[in-house]
Amino acid sequence: MEMLDLIIKLDVELRIKTVQRVGEHAALYEENSYAGLIDQEIDHVLGGALTEHGMVELNNKFYRYQCIVETAGKVLYLSSDGILLDFYKQIFQHMSEGVQIYDRNGYFLFANPASEALEGYDSLAYQGKHLLDIYDVNEEYSTVLTILRTKKPVANRCDRFKTKKGTTLTTINFGYPLFVDNNLYGAVVFESDLSVLKRLEKRTFNLEAYIGSTVPDGQAAMYTFDDIVHQADNMKDVIHFAKKVSLTDSAILIVGATGTGKELVAQGIHSFSSRRYRPFIDINCSAVPGNLFESIFFGTEKGAFTGSVSKPGLFETANGGTIFLDEVNSISPEIQVKLLRVLQEKRFQRIGGSKYIQCDVRIISAANEDLNALMQQQKIRMDFYYRISTIKIDLPALKDRNQDSLLLAQNFLCELCKQYSRELLTIAEEVLAVFQQYDWPGNVRELHHVIEYAFNRAADDASIVTLDCLPDYLRPLERLGCITQPELAAKVYATEGTGTFDEHMERFEYELIFQTLAANDGNITHSAQQLGMSRQSLQYRMKKLQLYGS
Repeated sequence: MEMLDLIIKLDVELRIKTVQRVGEHAALYEENSYAGLIDQEIDHVLGGALTEHGMVELNNKFYRYQCIVETAGKVLYLSSDGILLDFYKQIFQHMSEGVQIYDRNGYFLFANPASEALEGYDSLAYQGKHLLDIYDVNEEYSTVLTILRTKKPVANRCDRFKTKKGTTLTTINFGYPLFVDNNLYGAVVFESDLSVLKRLEKRTFNLEAYIGSTVPDGQAAMYTFDDIVHQADNMKDVIHFAKKVSLTDSAILIVGATGTGKELVAQGIHSFSSRRYRPFIDINCSAVPGNLFESIFFGTEKGAFTGSVSKPGLFETANGGTIFLDEVNSISPEIQVKLLRVLQEKRFQRIGGSKYIQCDVRIISAANEDLNALMQQQKIRMDFYYRISTIKIDLPALKDRNQDSLLLAQNFLCELCKQYSRELLTIAEEVLAVFQQYDWPGNVRELHHVIEYAFNRAADDASIVTLDCLPDYLRPLERLGCITQPELAAKVYATEGTGTFDEHMERFEYELIFQTLAANDGNITHSAQQLGMSRQSLQYRMKKLQLYGS
């Protein structure tokens, strides 16, 4: 077996007892990176039944394993080298150039299918033979023997030679010596004839044609990670991680408050993945009636029910691509069971159908609620949750990436000016100060709506967005800094001469709220927390007292 990376020991119930890091790369694995595997059933980790030999994905790394039976259970020996060897073989098979490898004495070791097709031979017949026994060529005119003699590469060399069968061949060759620990152990030669060069010329033409088109035929424009405007470090970390997991087929759960851009990230993952030219289907699960869920997702056969026609469902339509389940927390437990079966078995039946349809679909889900809490309430099945959340991505709220609010605001305003062919507007400093003070409960979506509102409120000849352009509910934030002590004193004086209980309470409430807001730099959320009330309650009292005017 190849160089070992991991040793996993199982008990008699086939649960993981220990994960031992071994081999020359053991230091590359984090100490706790596999701690989550302990006590899990091995079939769940493998995604299928344990066999004597097989393949498994752990922490986004692929391994081949060999299972050995022992008295106290079983032991899995895992190696990534076997996967790499498979990759190398497949790479050679897909290369358009012919590849031949010889040992340092000139004996044939390996050839890829392109070389066999180019010269018309079976590599098995060449095994163990010397190059001079295969080709009728002088030693000084052989690319391989020149490399072995000089220990130097040979580039762009035209060779004309005959095989032992009498066939004359003309090839363009590149060859390189192969070293192990600075010792020559062989040579590799890459050969191309005129047909290969023509294919490369056609590929170059196709590349030039592709560069001239930004969107492939039949594919709607999709958002990419480059479209996500950000500067905050926590958002950079999210995008970096999302790019990494885009290259796998693992199910992804995106969690974030309303308006944080969950669909934008989902489209970015699809656009960055190998499925980018296949369908991306997004569906808001809360908008799908429960009685239509199966027909929408799995499709129908004619005659399944009155008026039904043969129609593919979302899984069939999205085959090879991605399905984005927005607000997945709204799916009922009954439907979760049916979706779970498809996610596990990768096949389904249309309603009224009798045959199974295979599907290759990546699932990306999004939720704006805490799914762990919903599991406790038995609104989300545990097995369904773990199936859709192999990878979990938490999107930060806009208040947690506060420096991005200004960048996003300017970007949204620039887009609106371009869309309506208007001279570029700028945002006043006092408006930017309001944006930084506000907590943005609606996140990026709310900010976009505020900018669109301000854009429409701005005068036609205006060149700057001012405070007057903001929605009313944002104005108390800017007015806090404008209220002077004489104004406060005037308000207090107006009620000081009266003696009713309600008027004294109003004066006290006014002073308390004002001082609390001033101490928190106008931040309503922090002030409400300090006063022990909800944000909405504080805003109601501010409006009632006309603390900042209306």
